[in-house]
Amino acid sequence: MPKVCLIKTSLGSMDEAEKLATALVKLQRAACVHISGPGRSIYHWQGKLEVEDEYCLTIKTTPSLREATVLYLTGSHPYDLPEIIWAEFDATDAYGDWVYGELNASMGTNAQE
Repeated sequence: MPKVCLIKTSLGSMDEAEKLATALVKLQRAACVHISGPGRSIYHWQGKLEVEDEYCLTIKTTPSLREATVLYLTGSHPYDLPEIIWAEFDATDAYGDWVYGELNASMGTNAQE
């Protein structure tokens, strides 16, 4: 079964989310980016309780492109400390083939880990 890497981050507006998602797909860092929200985030930031509406991006990429995608997110994200988390998942052969095909990535050893 192929492995697919899902990366998650959040942004403060739909415009920011669409801009970042579009760039990731155009740059072939992601086969697809799903935007959901707005959702309410409640957290402490610099000693203060914050309540914000945010849009969640679920970025679908390959394990071999994870590092480059995270670096791009880190450099492009408008937040001082963005949430950037990831995990690898098994995928169906058909979906894995689509993700790897869209990203021109080899199914090689990363897909089988």
